Amino acid sequence: MKIKVYHIFLIFSILALAWTTVHAGSFYNFRGLGEIRYFSNAQAIGMGGNLIAVPDRFQINVVNPAGLVFIPLTRLSGDFLHEAIWNKTILGNGFVKYTNLNGISLAIPLIENRLVTSISIIPISQFDYDYSISDSIDHYNSTTKFEYMKKIKANGGLNKISFGFGLAITKHIYLGSYFHYNFGKLEQTWMVDYVSDLFWDSSDRLTRKMWGVSWSGGLIVHPSANLYLGTIYSGKYKLTIHDQADNNTQKGGYIYEVDNVENEAEKISVPEYWGIGMTYVLKEKYRLSSDFIYQSWSNFKEKNNLITDYHDSYRFGIGIEMLPNTNMLAKYYEKMTYRAGYFYRQLDFQDESGNNVTEYGISIGAGFPYYGTWGRIDIALRYGKRGDLSLNPVEEKIFQVFISVTGGEKWFRRGN
Repeated sequence: MKIKVYHIFLIFSILALAWTTVHAGSFYNFRGLGEIRYFSNAQAIGMGGNLIAVPDRFQINVVNPAGLVFIPLTRLSGDFLHEAIWNKTILGNGFVKYTNLNGISLAIPLIENRLVTSISIIPISQFDYDYSISDSIDHYNSTTKFEYMKKIKANGGLNKISFGFGLAITKHIYLGSYFHYNFGKLEQTWMVDYVSDLFWDSSDRLTRKMWGVSWSGGLIVHPSANLYLGTIYSGKYKLTIHDQADNNTQKGGYIYEVDNVENEAEKISVPEYWGIGMTYVLKEKYRLSSDFIYQSWSNFKEKNNLITDYHDSYRFGIGIEMLPNTNMLAKYYEKMTYRAGYFYRQLDFQDESGNNVTEYGISIGAGFPYYGTWGRIDIALRYGKRGDLSLNPVEEKIFQVFISVTGGEKWFRRGN
């Protein structure tokens, strides 16, 4: 088994970017498990976030395992994300950014066009934000005001290691299954920082570790040469959570631990989700696709208690992809893939007035083949708006850049 030079470069690129600095994210990922993310591959995101019924031979389908069947070679993929968010409140405006590795996947065909197995590690949710506000207090016997700053900072998220397979039952029916190990850590810190040395600064940090297993499955039906129909289902599962709280005060170089509380492990119940998708290939040149995903967050439970301020969320996407010219004599730009899409999502978040929070936006993308037809670099740009200041506490404009680098090799594989 010969490893090509470009694959070694890909592996080192993935490892290097795994340590990219993480900054704060959306205001709306501050509770629960954070902001839930279903997609990681730039190809799907460039089409508006469609992956359930897309028969792509390059991307490793991390949403619908039945889609693994379409992969003809051993594939190694690394996904990356850069995100910039401009937020607006009635008190003022802000800007945050986030840059990080967005997933690593490996798929290996065991029987050509019949059985493909895969392992991946991708983020499920993001839980990063950093906000501060300045204020002051009056001195008890004078008009002097002492200024201080309140800071709320959080980071972390939930990830999953997935192992699964896609199997062609017939030439028109494909099944797949993923088994997931979910794990992560959420950390929140509340700080009060006084300008004057007369007061002690304070900080309270809550650390939550989480772990648990889950299962998901998928189906793709190919009733005609141009039509693909797909569905996915992920059952509800429990996460074990372990909370620890640290309370500290600080003055100058002195730090004093006030309290340290470590709770016994508890359980939270993550709700099920399901989705349907359709892809239609027009004149062997254009691929039209749409997805719908629904998750019943109204059933979200923590420590066996129903969290009443959550409601069900859903997501809809529609996109188009211009397929590459397969003629060896075609020019390079004719061998590229071009994409565009639209998406709409209702978050599980409800504000204090009971108003829902929605997000919508557009995306464009392109696929750049390299080393002949063995590998592809996909780039997607997505712009969206989340929340409405006339209804919600925060309105956000979000710009994201997704990059996926995928290589291919012939490893151990046999025909039918």
